[in-house]
Order: sequence, then structure tokens, then C-alpha cells
Amino acid sequence: MKATRYIRFIITSLVVLSLFCGCKEEKETIRQTDFNLRVDESVTLKLPASTSYTITANSPAIDYTRAGSQLTVTAIKEGKATLSVRIDSGESLDYNFTVTANAYQIGFTINSTPRVEAWEGLELKTETTAGLQVSYEPGVDITGSATDASTRSYTFLYPETGKLLRFSAQGDFSQKGSLSNGIAATRESHDSPIQYESCTVTIEKVNDEGKVWFTLQFANRSDIRIVTEVF
Repeated sequence: MKATRYIRFIITSLVVLSLFCGCKEEKETIRQTDFNLRVDESVTLKLPASTSYTITANSPAIDYTRAGSQLTVTAIKEGKATLSVRIDSGESLDYNFTVTANAYQIGFTINSTPRVEAWEGLELKTETTAGLQVSYEPGVDITGSATDASTRSYTFLYPETGKLLRFSAQGDFSQKGSLSNGIAATRESHDSPIQYESCTVTIEKVNDEGKVWFTLQFANRSDIRIVTEVF
């Protein structure tokens, strides 16, 4: 009788153990596919083992780098994106990302201090930064060439080092809305080449005190946001 109870105990223990192991294995195979990130935040994903990976993204809201089976995804700009990963077995994995404004972007239009955000650090106060020159040219494009009156260019320059941020766009600069033909030029120093990159330029606010709020959106870097004078 004792032997029978002992055998039943062993069988019950094995059943419980097998169920526990099965649950644990099932839990480990759960794959997170939906992510919420703020601009500039990153997340690292562990991909299934594969000899090759084909990766595509349907939106510039994110960027990614892969090292072996580690995939690092970085939020670039507000929006939604799906990242599709195909492995050598033919299986396709989809990861969905929702990107929202970062802390330094929230409340952007509330603060009227002239500044540049996300060019040189999170915030650069243009009126109080020693050695920084801010200029505006109506009817001039990004290269400095004369064009029609609806085009304007803004320049932020450290003359001593040559560090430069300049952008131009075309449209109505007197009210909130989107501008056309946006392009930005950046340079690190006098000895560095100027890098040109197209961007979407929007005016988020123009107030009666003579301030205008710009957002420059890029495909492969974080937005640059600017508060400056309406010249």
C-alpha cells in the first residue's frame, strides 16, 4: 500500500514538473512585437538565429543597426513604423513602433526663448551663447544665391570655429503651416565639408511678439527645432 502511494506521488510529481516546464518554455517563446518609444530612445531586439537577415522599414520614424542577431532600433521622429525581418527559413517577423515626442519637445511652442534644440545639445539659447551669430536673408537660398522673395534662409554660425547650421525654405513665413523646398546645411568646422540634407520645414507658431517656431524634420536624424525672430 505504501509502495502504491509512493508510485502515485512520483507520477504526480512528474506530471506537475512536465506542466511547469511546458509553461516555462511557452513563456520564453513569447515575442514582443509592439513598442512605444520617444524620439532618440532605442530598444534592442534579439532575433532568431539565422545565416542571413533581410530587414525593411516602411517609415523614416525609426532607424536600425544589426550586429549578429542583435537588432537595435532608434526612434528618429514622431510617427508609426513597421520593421519587417525575414530570416533564412523564409519566416517573416514584424515589429511595430509608435514614436512620440521626447521630453525636450513637449511644450515646445510654450517657451518663447530664442533657441535651437537638438543641433548642439538639447537646447542652445541663441541670444546668450557667446560667439554665436544668427542671421536671416530674404530672397536667398541655401547656397547664398539670389532667388524669389518667397524663399528665406536662416543661419546659425560660430565664426571662430566655422561650426554652421543653415536652412532655407519657400512659402508663407507669416503663419503656421508647411513650407516647401526645405534644405539644411551643417558643418562642424572651417576644415570640414558642408553637408546638405533635404528636410521638411514647418512653422508651428508665429506670435505677436515677433517670434517664429520652426521644426526641421529629417529622414535619418532627430528633428531640429528653432525659435527665432521674425525678421
